[in-house]
Amino acid sequence: MWRIGMWILLLLMSAMLVCGCRPEGKRSGAELPVYTVEVTHPVRGNVSLSREWVGRLEGMVSAGIIPQVSGYVSERLFTNGQMVQAGQILYRLDATRYRQALEQALQRQSEAQANAEEARQTVAYYKPLVSNGSISRQSYTDAVQRELAASSALAAARAGVELARTNVDYCTLSSPVEGIVGFARADVGSYVAPGGEPMVLVNSVNPIRVCFSISEQDWLNQGGAGGALRPGAHVQILLSNGQLYPEPATIVGVDNTVNTSTGTLMLDAHLANPHALLRPGMYVRVRAQVEEEKDVLLVPEDAVVSIQGKTMLVEVDAQGQKASLVPVTTGLSQKGQVAVSGPISTDSLIVCVGTQQGMMAAEKRATLRVQQKPMSADMKPAATQSTSGGMKPAPAVTQPTSGDANPTRHPVTAVWRHEAHARRYATAVWRHEAHARRHVVDVS
Repeated sequence: MWRIGMWILLLLMSAMLVCGCRPEGKRSGAELPVYTVEVTHPVRGNVSLSREWVGRLEGMVSAGIIPQVSGYVSERLFTNGQMVQAGQILYRLDATRYRQALEQALQRQSEAQANAEEARQTVAYYKPLVSNGSISRQSYTDAVQRELAASSALAAARAGVELARTNVDYCTLSSPVEGIVGFARADVGSYVAPGGEPMVLVNSVNPIRVCFSISEQDWLNQGGAGGALRPGAHVQILLSNGQLYPEPATIVGVDNTVNTSTGTLMLDAHLANPHALLRPGMYVRVRAQVEEEKDVLLVPEDAVVSIQGKTMLVEVDAQGQKASLVPVTTGLSQKGQVAVSGPISTDSLIVCVGTQQGMMAAEKRATLRVQQKPMSADMKPAATQSTSGGMKPAPAVTQPTSGDANPTRHPVTAVWRHEAHARRYATAVWRHEAHARRHVVDVS
């Protein structure tokens, strides 16, 4: 009896194993998973292509204060980094010896003026006498020559006075432009002389210059002298911290020669800088719109998928019963939008959220439930693509691989797990049967 009951138990367990596996296998082959995806309609808009180049800021005028006379600095009348006006005094030199030289020049001028007056009176006195023969003509001629010499000496004395006065004026050094004064290189007590290092630099910073170079290919691609970088055109300035400067720069000139060493062309732009935020020597990025595509279809970047190197969109019907992969060509992209061209229109429904599930539906491995998602308002106005090395490709979603363990992406994984569970259950039954056989032998 005991043996008969054991065998009956084993037969029942085997029957349960077979009955438990077959229905599940039938369900996995007959039923497809259902996923909810969001869809949207493409919209039409304008897309602009922008290029960026590295620029460097320079002062409109960078004036080095160099003395015209030698001497010791007696006063410094500014602080480092101070904003100064044109004509504002910056330094004073010790002018004692130059004032003394001016006094000497004034004395020589007075002496020369007296000699010139005496010679003039002598000529005036001799003139009637030579007419009546009271003096010889030679005496009169000599008097005239002395008058001319005295007049020349007087002119030289006057020039000496002007030179001495200029040297005194040179002892006061002022700013030639309005701008920001740099750090002083000469202070009170320093000896300075002509031809030496500048005592300080003054940079005019409003407006400020933006110098940048572009390659000859960029110059040709944007249309040359009549293109987007023509004189008078506006460009945007991006600061080193990534912020966009509120004022645009205006291109004022293009160099007439390409640098043969670098193959680049220098451009000069002027930028308003009323608050002196920008300083000479800073590096910025210059952005200019060089190309524009009008009336193109725009879709979310997340809607674009890549399959074996080809970019596609998942198009569905309103009920989600039919899904298909549509090959497209992507263009410019920004702010989550990408321009596409292909066999789609504004009436098409494109999967924008859940593209991987959409690809499964296109391969007849799933069914979809669609939810309408309106296109963002940012897609209606023109978008701008900014790049420093060419067009930015749209990010793509890759096709899932067969090794993905996520059951929401691969429903066949659930069947695989059930089969593995069945195998483990069968192994346990086999072990139980072997143990039962050994127990029967021992009883016998």
